[in-house]
Amino acid sequence: MDLYYGRLRKDEGAEAIRLRWYGGMKSEQIFVERKTHREDWTGEKSVKARFALKEKKVNEFLRGDFTAQQAFEKARRDGKKSPQEIDNLERLAKEVQYRILKEKYRPVMRSFYNRTAFQLPGDARVRISLDTELSMIREDDFDGYDRTHGNWRRMDIGVDYPFPQLPEKDICRFPYAVLEVKLQTQLGQEPPAWVRDLVSSHLVEAVPKFSKFIHGGATLLTDHVNLLPFWYSQMDVDIRKPKIQQEYGISRQHNRIARSSSSGNELDEEELTGSSYTGVHFSNDINPLEEDLDESTPLLLPNTYTNRQSNSPIRKFFYQLYGQFLHYFNDDRTFTVKEGTNWDLNATFKDKLPKGKTICVPVRIEPKVYFANERTFLSWLSIGMILGFTAMALLNYGNKSALTASIGFFITALFTLGYAIYKYIWRVLMIREKRAVQYGDMFGPNMICGFIFLATFTTFVFKALE
Repeated sequence: MDLYYGRLRKDEGAEAIRLRWYGGMKSEQIFVERKTHREDWTGEKSVKARFALKEKKVNEFLRGDFTAQQAFEKARRDGKKSPQEIDNLERLAKEVQYRILKEKYRPVMRSFYNRTAFQLPGDARVRISLDTELSMIREDDFDGYDRTHGNWRRMDIGVDYPFPQLPEKDICRFPYAVLEVKLQTQLGQEPPAWVRDLVSSHLVEAVPKFSKFIHGGATLLTDHVNLLPFWYSQMDVDIRKPKIQQEYGISRQHNRIARSSSSGNELDEEELTGSSYTGVHFSNDINPLEEDLDESTPLLLPNTYTNRQSNSPIRKFFYQLYGQFLHYFNDDRTFTVKEGTNWDLNATFKDKLPKGKTICVPVRIEPKVYFANERTFLSWLSIGMILGFTAMALLNYGNKSALTASIGFFITALFTLGYAIYKYIWRVLMIREKRAVQYGDMFGPNMICGFIFLATFTTFVFKALE
């Protein structure tokens, strides 16, 4: 379940490997896809890379009997693709096959849905997809029953939704349709008004970063996972809101000139595949490094990070260098919110969660939190240095009272420096683990003041006794 936890926590480099086909069970072309999640600090975007295999070769590929070199021998002979493109695809196939064999991966879940896609020809600024009849189906053998009987996929079902022949434990029929709006807007530009109206309508509920794979794993493999997505406990909540009398739809001017489609703005194959499988043709020239906007574009928010980047390799290098510096302290993880906090989802939906399960709450710590911790640390160091210089200055007087005061201030300086280092490291670790703890320091400043008071008072007493 490493892939499940990685995708759920949004770990940097988390992967999902899937075998995709379009149409019925007789489809001969299977796409092997690898989705890789990238965090902003890397300076890269999440990507979906894929290559095609013949269906009859999938089992051999998963076992390692059919190598990546063999998979692209015909493509090299045909010469329809450039050698560089074939090398990239072959490298991808090697990496995927190595990962499958090393980790002993096997297909565990199937997602079935009918997709309807909407996009103006030649205009990729707004892309909308609607997935209906969404179903997640078990393909694993975790319970001792081999559902695939040695094959890479089970053959007792096809595309006959709602799959009445399957037992309820093997299928999750998603009760909603999934509407996804992908935007490409300039920095600071608002989404179109009709898009804002659409996603805020009474029949729509926003679920950022929704994943079919994660939902299927949480629903069908509950006995094998401990962390659940944040939307899991709300599946029985009616998402419908009071209807607002409002006119929806898109209107066009009759004299509008039709624009020709551009290859750079066309929908990808998955989006082109609508509710009907017939009449859809595919090209073999698929971009192997196709971007997955599902992972990089938040709903109704402009992709400011993408617009912030530049094609300049020098600027990209400095972005990555700066991002890696931030990541040294900003190791994005998730944590289970402690019980009793007023924003604890586990406490709110405690009665709806399976026993022993917790909701995974993705939390991002802003870089300014680390900078604030560093500034506090430097302030403590400056105080310690001042106390140390004071101790050294008192040594020049040479009398007993000055020596006593110097020792007192020196001990106070050492304690201040040691305590500052301890608190700095403690805060860094707590922030990394995203612990809900008290980051303020109520003990240290009071104790330092006490030490300074004792050193000063002792100096005064010894001087008075002389």
